[in-house]
Amino acid sequence: MGLEDLLGGRDLGDVKKAVGFVMENSDDFEKVLKLVRGLPDDALGFIGRLPDLMKALGSGLAEAGEQAAKAANALVGDDGEGGARRALSGSADTMNAAKDKLKDAAGMLAGLAGDLDKIPGIGNAAAKRLNDGSGQIGGVATEIESLASNLSDLSGILSSVGEALSGLGEKLTESGGSVKTLMS
Repeated sequence: MGLEDLLGGRDLGDVKKAVGFVMENSDDFEKVLKLVRGLPDDALGFIGRLPDLMKALGSGLAEAGEQAAKAANALVGDDGEGGARRALSGSADTMNAAKDKLKDAAGMLAGLAGDLDKIPGIGNAAAKRLNDGSGQIGGVATEIESLASNLSDLSGILSSVGEALSGLGEKLTESGGSVKTLMS
């Protein structure tokens, strides 16, 4: 039996090349061995699980991106004008219209009070009550106007949040896709 038979039929020249490579790079191999020996017992198992962990991370990032995009859509819709923003803007418009009608009603009551005040004997007391009622209606109109303004401001804030969530969703989805591609 020859040396080649002991080496499983490998060419002796190939074996010499392999041994030569190991000898020339023995310092590097020694460093790698020291590094591996210094790792905790379960480190190699962790390294082996790393591809699966990276795939899970990629999937999680992509899913978070999809959820952020859904939240953005709920806040501002596809066009930036829908969702909760549209509902708040519509409510603000309705309240502004109601405010205008209340101010008109307050003006009518004040005018009626002026006319009643001209009636001798009973006009003065009725006019005072109508003027008080007109003032209260005017106060309600002012409060509604303030609430409508707050709703409009909130609509603008939701628009900003929706845009930010949409951008976050895109980036998370993109990052998740990149991690998944890296591990494929």
